Amino acid sequence: MRMLRLLSSRPLRCGCLAGIYETYAGPIVWIVDAQGPNCTDPTHRVGHALEPGRRPDLIPSSRSAV
Repeated sequence: MRMLRLLSSRPLRCGCLAGIYETYAGPIVWIVDAQGPNCTDPTHRVGHALEPGRRPDLIPSSRSAV
């Protein structure tokens, strides 16, 4: 999967940092850019994609009111 550009990044509750990228094919993907020092989730590996819509623990740690 080739990345077109970084759209945003978000700290997760576990301390990891996830980058939100647009791909050349069009979909938006979340990728772990840095693992938090106390993260115990084995799926949070640097460079691997996440599926935030299916996992409530991937909700960003700070959310702005809309």
